[in-house]
Amino acid sequence: MRHGTIILTIVLAASLFAFGAALGQQKVIQIGVLQFASHPALDQSRDGFIDFLAQAGYKDGEKIKLDLQNAQRDMSVARTIAKKFVSDNKDLIFSIATPASQAAAKETGAIPIVFSAVTDPVKAGLVKSVESSGNNVTGVSDLIPVKTQIELLLKIAPRVKRLGIIYNAGEDNARVLVEMTRAAAKELKLSLVEKTVTNSGEVFAATQTMIGSVDGIYTIQDNTVISALESVIKVANNNRLPVLVPGIPSVERGGLATVGTSFYNLGKIAGDQAVRIIKGTKPSDIPVAFVKDFDIYLNQKAADEIGIKFPEDLRSKAKKIY
Repeated sequence: MRHGTIILTIVLAASLFAFGAALGQQKVIQIGVLQFASHPALDQSRDGFIDFLAQAGYKDGEKIKLDLQNAQRDMSVARTIAKKFVSDNKDLIFSIATPASQAAAKETGAIPIVFSAVTDPVKAGLVKSVESSGNNVTGVSDLIPVKTQIELLLKIAPRVKRLGIIYNAGEDNARVLVEMTRAAAKELKLSLVEKTVTNSGEVFAATQTMIGSVDGIYTIQDNTVISALESVIKVANNNRLPVLVPGIPSVERGGLATVGTSFYNLGKIAGDQAVRIIKGTKPSDIPVAFVKDFDIYLNQKAADEIGIKFPEDLRSKAKKIY
């Protein structure tokens, strides 16, 4: 009897040791974060993603390890980062903005990819449909109501008949938004003046060339232009032109107004999708998410700068006036 007790004790001790060792060796989930550019909208999306993971019990340095990389608006750098993530055998990739997501998707069809701040994932070639990607990709779109935004500008500045836009034709998301802007301008009987740039260093000069031919400027969600938003605002303010911007961070930076949503919340939605994947759900079983609720945001200082007064009904509807 004593002999059997000793054996049982040894077996239990060995089992407990093995269980403890297994816990100690529990796999840390490796997540690569590929951000295409540095500007507040994308930064907030990244922060929302990280914060949601932490709130869900996946804190960096504990259950997960985040590898944060930024391509600084360079597609070749984005591809290099994506290749490194694949060679490092990351468990999941979080890509922020269309070019970053395209770079990641091109490099791997196996590692799950969750994107944020992508305007049209179907036209960008990331997913087959928004209901089911049919591959290793899912995420959340930052598609904004372009016509609604322009209508907001017209309520604030009815004198606008000629609308200027600046964009990088090399960005798929920009091309999608330009097509939407053209359609909206035609419907609203506005003349659209377009200027293209290839890098953020050209934005200031492109804005200057518009002076005299536009009554207002609309900056779409183009990473190249948004990275140089202050250049657009400086030229516009000097010429008392209203600048309609695509999101809340851009209003905070000096844009006149927007109908938008929080990029931080976009990141949190992507974080929720990532947690579902970590727990075993396939990316193709998670539909692409779209934001449905948009609010009005106004910048009083920007209005004062160019001598515009916000209508009282808009002021009462605005979620926030900066």
